[in-house]
Amino acid sequence: MSSFVPTVPDVSIIMPVYNKLQLTEPCVESIHREGSGFTFEIIVVDNGSSDGTGEWLATQEQQGRLRALIAPENLGFARGCNLGASHARGRYLLFLNNDMEVTPGWLEPLVSTLDHDPAVGIAGARLLFADDTIQHGGVALVQVTKDGWTHIGGLHLSYQMPSDHQGAQNSQYMQVVTGACLLIRPEVFAAIEGFDDRYWNGNEDVDLCLKARELGWDVVYRGESVVYHYESQSGPERFSQVERNVKLFNRIWFGRAKPDYMQAADGQFAPTSDNQIRTYAAPRLLFHDRAARPEPLVSVIVLTWNALEHTQRCVASLLEHTDARHELIFVDNGSTDGTIEWLGQLARSQPRVKVVLNDTNLGFAAGNNRGLAAARGDFMVLLNSDTVVTPGWLERLLKPALDDPRVGLVGPFTNNVTGVQKLPKVDYDQRTLVGLDRFAARHAAAHAGQVAHALWIVGFCLLIRRGVLERLGGLDEVFGQGNYEDTDYCLRAFLAGYRTVLAKDCFIHHVGSASFDAGGVDYRQQMNGNFEIFRRKWRLDADARSTGQFNLPGIIASGMVAPLQYRPLPASPHYRRLPLPLWEAAAWLARGESAFATGELEEAELWFRAVLGLDPDSKRAANDLAVTLWRTDPQGGGRREAARLLEDVLARDPADEDARWNLAEMAAG
Repeated sequence: MSSFVPTVPDVSIIMPVYNKLQLTEPCVESIHREGSGFTFEIIVVDNGSSDGTGEWLATQEQQGRLRALIAPENLGFARGCNLGASHARGRYLLFLNNDMEVTPGWLEPLVSTLDHDPAVGIAGARLLFADDTIQHGGVALVQVTKDGWTHIGGLHLSYQMPSDHQGAQNSQYMQVVTGACLLIRPEVFAAIEGFDDRYWNGNEDVDLCLKARELGWDVVYRGESVVYHYESQSGPERFSQVERNVKLFNRIWFGRAKPDYMQAADGQFAPTSDNQIRTYAAPRLLFHDRAARPEPLVSVIVLTWNALEHTQRCVASLLEHTDARHELIFVDNGSTDGTIEWLGQLARSQPRVKVVLNDTNLGFAAGNNRGLAAARGDFMVLLNSDTVVTPGWLERLLKPALDDPRVGLVGPFTNNVTGVQKLPKVDYDQRTLVGLDRFAARHAAAHAGQVAHALWIVGFCLLIRRGVLERLGGLDEVFGQGNYEDTDYCLRAFLAGYRTVLAKDCFIHHVGSASFDAGGVDYRQQMNGNFEIFRRKWRLDADARSTGQFNLPGIIASGMVAPLQYRPLPASPHYRRLPLPLWEAAAWLARGESAFATGELEEAELWFRAVLGLDPDSKRAANDLAVTLWRTDPQGGGRREAARLLEDVLARDPADEDARWNLAEMAAG
């Protein structure tokens, strides 16, 4: 089928060719055969072919299947692509070699990446050889020392690994993706002034990606997009100037671009501290305000539940030690000790204070999620109400995230908490707080600018980058009143490609469990119960808490499983929820149906609920979830929820045969 449209297509597919009609013809045919949910035009730039390509292109153009641009000579890859781009009408430009064959659904992951993520300027696909091994799983920038010469260049990842190699399936941030199949925004291409035509069929794609990154755009590899690549079939001129290309590239980029890996003379690779390759997680919501501010805005969110005296002390420290440009959001979880009235007075007297009131105690996760939904910040800080901040606390907490965009979560050190954040000794009165500011200042001076990497940090004070929130949503409300939702969030952020660090020069006083104590909550019992929830969610061994073995290699190997990691936030005027792309919904449902078929009902339920959470109108997901719940709990609450789901589908679509049949089967059973 043809998806060529004469107006404004979603994608302009630009294909430079030089002879090899036997490759160009099946490539074009595969694009039309597979079609797409997005409209496209094909622009073929003929670089002076002499094998009948020109005549074939003329026929194809007459049939409306492509547009042909005929060059009198071989312009090379860069100039050919630039010529095609100058005639393109699409929202996006996709450069595609002619020795390719696309597969079903190849285009959707690339286009939806740019559609849903305004920070991404370039997206690339997974390329396979004809024998189903990997040709391109992203490109690492490598510094090589060989024969006395140190230079940098691109190295294809997962090269010649099996097509289902896990590393190549996962989407990742890269510095570079191959130009053999590369989607780019036209405004990015224009700002870079196209491919640098000083290169001849080599390194122009690496150069293009690095220039895009210098302009602040992200480059993303999407392993879900699969294209077969019959590599280097364009003729002997393809490699005629390799050495010249490498030398030109290094004159421009050596010392300017930071390599991901170093390769020593013995061939061994070692990652650098500047390594930019990390998991890419697509955003599920986007803040409306995306304009860069001269100074970042931070939203400090304080959850309150009784314990008014601690809240008052916390607020006093915040007002004294927090720059007035930042907003303070207080979320009350149904206090009964005068906290609500006191917060109301505070909001009336302080313009930067916002108060959110919950009728009942929603728990730590749900209460903080209400605060996150009310926040406008570039960064958000979850801060317990039984803390006291110290001079310069927020600037020190913010600095690691401002210095490194890979940092998603930051925490401070304190006097009272479990884990590595607790200092072994503090030199101030922890009851009266006499000497606190002096101690914090000495501590800051001794550790100025220092950071420590951690897998997880405690949520008594947790700075969150807005981008993390856009990808992960909020805290998981399954943890109820509190405990382990912070550990869970750190693990989710890690799998989404973000680093968690401790600002060693930031110290905050923490009482610990003040709201639990005021509310009469059994802290130990709450901790034990929530660890069990955490253990089941992450499929840990029953004795994981006593052994400390959390099976991190297995969790890491599973990658960024979006349905497991994302938790929706309440509706907000500050952001919009992004629709779940059809291709992704279909993939999630297929995973769930596969799990159902093998009897893994808990996993199947996870996938089906994830689709419904982002697409409540999905009848397939509702039917699948209903059958799963019925099989899991044929007589209890599962059956009742299943019936409600099916009745809701029929209320929206009385002709839905699946829902009617499933409901009848349940009634008969």
